Amino acid sequence: MGKGGGVFTRLRGIDAFGRTMDDVRIRTSTGAFLTFLSAILILLLTITEYRDYRRVQVKSSLVVDLSRGERLTANLNITFPRVPCYLLSLDIMDISGETQTDIHQDVQRTRLTAAGDVIEEGSRNAQGEAARLAVTRGKGYCGSCYGGEPPASGCCNNCDEVRESYVRRGWSFTDPDHIDQCIQEHWSDKIREQNTEGCNVAGKIHVNKVVGNFHLSPGRAFQKNTIHTHDVVPYLAGKGASHHDFGHTVHAFGFGSAEEFDTIDWVHNFRVLKQGGKLPSPVKGKSELTVAARGKGSDAGIPGSPVKARLGVIDPLAGVKAHTETSNYMFQYFLKVVPTEYRTLSGEELKTHQYSITSYERDLDPAHNAAAAAGLSPNSPSNQNQQATSKTGHAQVQHGFIGVPGVFFNYEISALKVVQQENKPSLGHFLTNLCAIVGGILTVFGIVDSLLYKSFVEDGHESGTGGLGFARQSGKFL
Repeated sequence: MGKGGGVFTRLRGIDAFGRTMDDVRIRTSTGAFLTFLSAILILLLTITEYRDYRRVQVKSSLVVDLSRGERLTANLNITFPRVPCYLLSLDIMDISGETQTDIHQDVQRTRLTAAGDVIEEGSRNAQGEAARLAVTRGKGYCGSCYGGEPPASGCCNNCDEVRESYVRRGWSFTDPDHIDQCIQEHWSDKIREQNTEGCNVAGKIHVNKVVGNFHLSPGRAFQKNTIHTHDVVPYLAGKGASHHDFGHTVHAFGFGSAEEFDTIDWVHNFRVLKQGGKLPSPVKGKSELTVAARGKGSDAGIPGSPVKARLGVIDPLAGVKAHTETSNYMFQYFLKVVPTEYRTLSGEELKTHQYSITSYERDLDPAHNAAAAAGLSPNSPSNQNQQATSKTGHAQVQHGFIGVPGVFFNYEISALKVVQQENKPSLGHFLTNLCAIVGGILTVFGIVDSLLYKSFVEDGHESGTGGLGFARQSGKFL
């Protein structure tokens, strides 16, 4: 910028960074204090902004779930202290009309003592006896089905096949002592031995993504036209030490994709917790999960799938415990299932399902409910033939269907999907905010300094001593 009058010389009039000479600058102790304070704020806000820049942010959104034809996998691990395994039936029904009865695939039933300890299956059980007798009877043996609907082979060669034929016919299997196959297998003796046992049901089931329910109820289920019924006679026959009820503890319960639960051994986890041991964490690098950390004994919830643990998704039913002393009692859980998709910065997509629950309990004994509502004895003759009411005790509360003892999980799949997307601020965003912090603080403190200096000048303190020290002409902040 010489004196020659070039182009740049002529543009000096629009210089936005003009400056004064050093010998006319006024510096004050107040300006120094504000400079020091502004530097501290700039440093603190810069550190905060850098931490925000490094932090991964998660943005949630709702979209319509466009998936079609998929099946939903539900995993469960439930203990029934007072229902033996041979009485439990796991069935699925949905609004499409599909019904699956007495499911055993991917579901394991573990026998428990009255104290809750695992009973190791020995060779002396009904199935073992049936296999041994099949060898001794020979290939030509064809047992009677005793009026039941025979299988495709036309023969009922063991007690189980006779029971199945009764189920297909819609009959109750109440008197095995008059059936040769059951007598030879000592069926009744083994059933009496199991009457005081409990059962742990663990595994996974596959359901359609429509409104439906799956339930654990007593006895074999059978379909009569469009009516789904259960043979509850053996269950309700339990008395005294053989009393049965559907009090239960939910160790694990969740929904997800089929592969989400492939690496989990629910039965092993249940046994480890029962013995007071430790479970490995579903998330790599985390410490193991102990009984003490999750609760007492078998009441503690078993950790969910690795995907749920990684995303922090909590299954609200895990660890829930329900108790009743009544055999004819129905537990219902109503679940709203929401598909969830998590997209990481690396492009990985993690899919699972969350759900909310509402629970409802119902005493199915008509005399008991009518008596509770009227304040009378349940055995009073005037209380017979009454409709069952809810546990609220109000006689006006009635139900539109006849209940069945058991635990029912009624689920409804949401049409909306929760999408959680990981995001990280860009470098440009960080630099822009950093410039805004520095420029904004310097500007604000410059204005504050100017106002303070001007106010003291106008008050006649520009040449005084003491106070804020404006008389020390060692320089000015601006």
